Amino acid sequence: MGWFIIKSDIIEKCHINNNKDKDIFVGIKCIDGDISINFPMGYHLGETEEELRSDILLLLKTLSSNTKIKESQLILPSREYNKIEFPLEAHISIIKDFYKYGYYTETKIRHIKSKRGKIDWNKTIKTQKKYLQDSDFFYLDFITRQNKSNENELVTLIHKYCVYISFKVIGWLFSTYLPQKPEIRYNKALFETVIKNKYTSTFDDREKNLFKNMLSIINHEGNPNAPVNYEYGTSRFEYIWEKMIDRAFGLDDKKDFFPGTYWIIDEKRSKNYSLEPDTIMINENNIYVLDAKYYKYGLTNSIRDLPESTSINKQITYAEYIATNQKFKEEYKNFKIYNGFIMPFDSEKFTIEENIINIGKAYSSWKTNEKEYEEIQGILLDMKYIMKNNVKRDIEKIKKLSSLFD
Repeated sequence: MGWFIIKSDIIEKCHINNNKDKDIFVGIKCIDGDISINFPMGYHLGETEEELRSDILLLLKTLSSNTKIKESQLILPSREYNKIEFPLEAHISIIKDFYKYGYYTETKIRHIKSKRGKIDWNKTIKTQKKYLQDSDFFYLDFITRQNKSNENELVTLIHKYCVYISFKVIGWLFSTYLPQKPEIRYNKALFETVIKNKYTSTFDDREKNLFKNMLSIINHEGNPNAPVNYEYGTSRFEYIWEKMIDRAFGLDDKKDFFPGTYWIIDEKRSKNYSLEPDTIMINENNIYVLDAKYYKYGLTNSIRDLPESTSINKQITYAEYIATNQKFKEEYKNFKIYNGFIMPFDSEKFTIEENIINIGKAYSSWKTNEKEYEEIQGILLDMKYIMKNNVKRDIEKIKKLSSLFD
């Protein structure tokens, strides 16, 4: 039972990052069976066991849905999301399927001599003695069909193996139950052959999903008695923060809003890469240039943890490009441009009811600061709120955010 944690342990294992030094990994780590669950800064943990388990599932969902990685893969700390396969989601799916359906078994049709059950008349006529009475034939014995689950089938033993491994890896998230150890030794070639054959021969969606997850586990597994070691998460959560903000508030296609530059050397024009704002939001014909900053001001309330001059001046450049571009004047008509930084916070620690607040404005010393976009608004957005409500272009959230710029 060493791989399972009880309620008090779950609280001790959960940690909220402060984004200092090496405290940047967000996700789940398990080293020699010792589990740590690391949440992004600004997240508010629940107090009950049920709430904590929901928090962990939300964390896993956020990591999965806001990265380019395929199911059952792990993010490493890089901009390109280098990947190492670890089938955590497959393990979770195996456990959920087990709770709903139990161990996978196949039924075999047996034909037996019996007076009970569904009669197989074809076999009965061919194999049983018939009797004549008053010009009618009758049978004293019948061949009947019975469906019987075969729990010794190889596919069932492989499923039991996968269920055991899944509970060993992530079962603590659901309960303290630990299934019996596998009755079969790990054999990758054999397991793969059997399950692949089952996957290709079934048309049942539930079975296809089950076999797919079993294959993910089989491809990753080795010794079922070895210590559990895995990571599922990222050390660059700022990219997930950017993606959540963009999904909730931003336009899908924003390339027209990228200010570009170029060189002319020997009368040849060479383009540079354009500057790319994180998010362009539109509301009531006004344009909002948003920069998602995974900064810790919402934790520290320190000026040092706010966006610096480079970021402030870059926002003004984005907005000025839009303001002076004729195509935007023609498309949006009498529009205003606003600028803002979006940073995470825990609204419950601030003891306020609002999930999104304005904390101040940033200015540049080289501008008159008379235009709306020359004031860059500082916005705090509750981390748990955006993780739970990360719906694409949510109109209500857009209106709420827009109101903080007026």
